[in-house]
Amino acid sequence: MGPQLWPHPIGYTQYSKEIMALSTMNLEYKFQSVPSEIVHNYLASAFKLFLKNVFKLERDRKKSNISDSDLPIRKISIEIEVENDPDPKLRLDTDESYTIQINTIGNRVVFKISGYSFCGVRHGLETTSQLILLDQVTGYLITLSNITIKDRPCYKYRGLMLDTGRNYITVSNIMRTLDGMASCKLNTLHWRISSETSFPLYLTKLPYLSDYGAYDRSMIYTKIDVKSIVRKAALRGIRVILEVAAPGPVGRAWSWFPQSTCPLKTNNYTCQNILCTRLLMDKAVFDILQIIYTEILEMTGVNDVFHLSDGMFSITNCYELISDRDGFLNNALDRLKLANKGNLPQLPIIWYKSHLMKDSEAKIWDRMGVQLTDWEPNPGEHYLGKFRVIHSSNWDLSCKIVKQRCVKYRSWQEMYSWKLWRNVESFSTEGGEATLWTDLVNEGNIDSLLWPRAAAVAERLWSDTIANSTANKYVYMRLDRQRWRMLLRGIRAQPIWPAWCSFNPSTCLAKIRK
Repeated sequence: MGPQLWPHPIGYTQYSKEIMALSTMNLEYKFQSVPSEIVHNYLASAFKLFLKNVFKLERDRKKSNISDSDLPIRKISIEIEVENDPDPKLRLDTDESYTIQINTIGNRVVFKISGYSFCGVRHGLETTSQLILLDQVTGYLITLSNITIKDRPCYKYRGLMLDTGRNYITVSNIMRTLDGMASCKLNTLHWRISSETSFPLYLTKLPYLSDYGAYDRSMIYTKIDVKSIVRKAALRGIRVILEVAAPGPVGRAWSWFPQSTCPLKTNNYTCQNILCTRLLMDKAVFDILQIIYTEILEMTGVNDVFHLSDGMFSITNCYELISDRDGFLNNALDRLKLANKGNLPQLPIIWYKSHLMKDSEAKIWDRMGVQLTDWEPNPGEHYLGKFRVIHSSNWDLSCKIVKQRCVKYRSWQEMYSWKLWRNVESFSTEGGEATLWTDLVNEGNIDSLLWPRAAAVAERLWSDTIANSTANKYVYMRLDRQRWRMLLRGIRAQPIWPAWCSFNPSTCLAKIRK
């Protein structure tokens, strides 16, 4: 079947059939061309991560039963070139393509990895790590003698939304999630850091939000926490987008604020349900939001993509009064522009709801981003033609909750085989995003709920039409291999079948049609 790569490359690929045994002893590497010092620093750190994964594979090998004289063991020589982009950070216009050329020359196997940008080369390093395997019989690393791969993503925006408002997710779990994202080339962590139930982000100029909104003082993200996550993400070719839920419902976190209100109050003039608190469309509200936007931009360093939330997610007895938020988009965009030093981000995003089709709001939001969570295509409808669309509809990793019970769980096969989102000419598709709402999620199950289902979405977004369109036997083989790679990196990914099938795939795959 060839190398078990995930996601599947979409460009030109060529593989030889001869296997070479490798050793990391006396490994040589050279950065042939690097366009700036900051790219060099990023590349050096990313290369260390690559070596760590390779060394981990070699250290975990079983003791060889074959002496060194029985096999020609070749040295590894790696040459890396970042061709032109002096900025290592991911932007909307970043070229993420890469080329890998592997040749066997004498007693060396030479790996040449090149790309226009740091992010492209980082993806190339990720694929290269998948091309190096452990031979369980001999205990040596192996690869093919000659390989050529030219690869690039189908879509620029390939995201994972993680909600930390409903349940607090520790920094270490978020860090490990970044490793999982990097392994399958997802490039955007959409961190929905707050919700109506909690506000766990400490903001220097607005400490009341976490004082009133955090579940506990131990469940608060500091600026150091956020910047550490952003730094780790950047070295893996990932941008971090922070979303603060506004204008409502925003919950207890805003109860100290005079310009917050409830749609329904008790006889004592207090909120019947504190979760239903929402923000009035008042100048003081937008003054506060501008401060929040400024701090988010400073912490993440991402100024070309921004999530403005604008969610009207239904809560029992909260009464979705759309009129309460009239004027939000116009004012929020103005304040975002001021927070971003006078420049509006290229791609502001909001959650799509039908209220957006009001004439005034549709005009304001023309050619800007919407994230779809519930969509069934209708050939006669072109209402989304005004917007740049990010699909999440059938890629919700969460359980559907009814009366605090999980009543719907989507399999990775369902997510992988969903085709209706693509090839829609009536609107512009920026990409897509898997989403994980944390009503029933904590450190005990986050990995198993994310992986490998989010990896299935990742391949759809990287190599959509080129890769297999259904979960056939080749997909099973490649995803199973990807899952084992994740385990080696400490990611507790859920199995896709019994372990017996991993070691006896032909028997299990005989039951799969294609």
